[in-house]
Amino acid sequence: MSIHPAPAGRIDRLFRSCFDDAGVDGGGLSVTTKNGERETLYVSDAVATEVERLQFTLGEGPCVDATNSGTPVLVADLGDPTDVANERWPVFVREAARFGVRAVFAFPIRIGAISLGAVDLYRLTPGRLSHPELSSALSTVDAAGLAILDSPEEPVDPDSTSTSMIVHQAAGMLMVQLDCSIDEALVRLRATAFTEGIAVHRLAADIVRRHRRLTKEE
Repeated sequence: MSIHPAPAGRIDRLFRSCFDDAGVDGGGLSVTTKNGERETLYVSDAVATEVERLQFTLGEGPCVDATNSGTPVLVADLGDPTDVANERWPVFVREAARFGVRAVFAFPIRIGAISLGAVDLYRLTPGRLSHPELSSALSTVDAAGLAILDSPEEPVDPDSTSTSMIVHQAAGMLMVQLDCSIDEALVRLRATAFTEGIAVHRLAADIVRRHRRLTKEE
């Protein structure tokens, strides 16, 4: 799975702003492929690269837990021997310390019940996120999720007007089926297509033809 250049630039801008507002030194973003595997989509620097590599190699760490649980995982001090992180990810904690990482904050990227991946932020000094810093991080995670969904998985039908009409027609049907706003229906449509690894206009066509129906649990 690759990210389109435009969304990649958008994600980088989102993260650079977040690093300042959240008082962190860097971070990364990983997505969950349709096969259930994690794939790194963005890293800010060499340290973030190692943080992502460690979690992928070891199968443990904050992003792994955040993705599996669907809730944020916030560790203010990896050097604190009483923190449960040392029990859950002993190897990750030891190896991350080698790269100077002292605090990690991981957030799942979700659209409804759909898991798109996770974001992790790191600090080279220990410390909790303040309420404004946490708010900034959460806003960035939401925005990054929408940016991911803007990444086309395959070329769309050249008849762009027809394609757009099908997508919006499907969104209108979902709005009624799911009892939600048209904006939420569009996001749900795009999230489902992304998770299943298909183009959004193909999923939309199946919905319009009544070959597919989404539920609130999807």
